[in-house]
Amino acid sequence: MTGPEPTPHRWSLVTGPGVDDVLLDMLKSGDVGEALCRSVLRFLRALALEAGAAVDAGREAPGVRLSDGRLSLVIPREPVLVSYVALPEHRELRVTDVVWMA
Repeated sequence: MTGPEPTPHRWSLVTGPGVDDVLLDMLKSGDVGEALCRSVLRFLRALALEAGAAVDAGREAPGVRLSDGRLSLVIPREPVLVSYVALPEHRELRVTDVVWMA
């Protein structure tokens, strides 16, 4: 008997090509950029956990809501702005933009 696929327990994080390009630019910019990239990735992983838990609990995910429905926030102590969309039906956090203010 087959039924609908089970809902994954954890939220996943998905990035688009533009986001990947910014992260690669960070990696290629030397030791400081590599450390920044690692910091951004840790932040995004934690954001997926926090935002997913908020949405699961019926609360607003972290960030400032933009007019197009995305959420945006600045990574604390880093020159990076992140925009994302929480997609509860897929249990997915889709990062649409990473702006490195270098």
